Amino acid sequence: MEAVASLKFSPEDPQGARRRKRQDAGSKKWIKSLPSARKEEGE
Repeated sequence: MEAVASLKFSPEDPQGARRRKRQDAGSKKWIKSLPSARKEEGE
C-alpha cells in the first residue's frame, strides 16, 4: 500500500503546539468544525 498524499504536517513539527493553540484545537467549536462522513439520525 502507498499513501495517497503526504502528511500535511510533520509529526516532528516544531510549531505544532503553537498552531494547535492558535486554532484552539480540542474546543467544542473546533470539534464541530471538523468534517464528518455522515450525520446521525435526528441531527
